[in-house]
Amino acid sequence: PTYTSQTELHFALHAGQGEFVRFVVAPGDAEEAFFWSAVSMNISWSFQIPSILLMDKTICEGVYNFDIDSINNFPPPAWPPPAWKRLRNEPYKRYEITETGVSPLTFVPDKDAVIKINSYEHDEFGITTEDPTVTVQMQDKRLRKQKFLMKEIQRYETVKTGGDKNSTTVLLCWGSNKGVCAEAAKKLNMRMVQPVVLAPFPLDELKKALAGAKKIISVENNATGQLTVLLKFYGINVDREILKYDGRPFSVDELEARLKDLQL
Repeated sequence: PTYTSQTELHFALHAGQGEFVRFVVAPGDAEEAFFWSAVSMNISWSFQIPSILLMDKTICEGVYNFDIDSINNFPPPAWPPPAWKRLRNEPYKRYEITETGVSPLTFVPDKDAVIKINSYEHDEFGITTEDPTVTVQMQDKRLRKQKFLMKEIQRYETVKTGGDKNSTTVLLCWGSNKGVCAEAAKKLNMRMVQPVVLAPFPLDELKKALAGAKKIISVENNATGQLTVLLKFYGINVDREILKYDGRPFSVDELEARLKDLQL
């Protein structure tokens, strides 16, 4: 707990009660953390879902510098949450079924609305229900957000590349391994690929970044190759893994040596 690791990827992707849409992003440095923190807040607000930023000790306690004024390209949410307006005598439905799955918002002390929040399965008003038809309707409503969230993240660079982009050998990384992998890839004439968004998974963008690759080497700070397991679920196979799980981050020299040990 007092050192660094990348061991909670699958926990972040799957933990929780029931099935629901979530946004998971793994910044690779302080600049990305700054940018994606703002994007995550917008996404949570727009889609009424949790956003999770996966960061380790290396990023949180590392030393970085960047020009904060250069980050001014935060696009406004394309799917702003609809505001509720009272129409005739219609009461407020906190969980109203909509095309996008996102319900209209209003807040206390709106005198025309009763706002009921319920973690149990509920109807559109937030009243507990065990009706099977309503249960299916509400679950379908929540999951409809996925389609529109996928459209939203297409506005961003969800997968980054570096090094020799024409190389057929790919160094695949996520999170804080971005820096060492980018430097090692540049020195060894490899292509570096870094998926930043991990849920919803940007499969099309990752396939484009991996196009032409003949060998994929995954670099992770865990013992089980969690990104490798995730990629296999989407039909992408990693050829070799370089794993480090002693609580310390990779150094560039160490990573280069381990890459050379693979006899590439």
